[in-house]
Amino acid sequence: MSDIRDKFVSAAITRSHGLTDFNIHNDIHKRHEFRKQTIHNDNTLTKFEKIEAIKWLNKEYDREKILKNSGKKRICENCKEKCL
Repeated sequence: MSDIRDKFVSAAITRSHGLTDFNIHNDIHKRHEFRKQTIHNDNTLTKFEKIEAIKWLNKEYDREKILKNSGKKRICENCKEKCL
């Protein structure tokens, strides 16, 4: 398994946040896709570091979807109501 350099992963995520143009990427779904593409295109990260960075972005994205009540809703099998 590759040695994951957390500082580089964190810097890449911060860089992807800094490069986001809020006029173009005007909702959380577009921002998330742009940030994932930015991580994929980053040549300073190894394959495993990119996977780790995208995991962090996905956790952040899921949290934002819940907080903003945004995203595709489906009928939950447990409560029979619409859930994210």
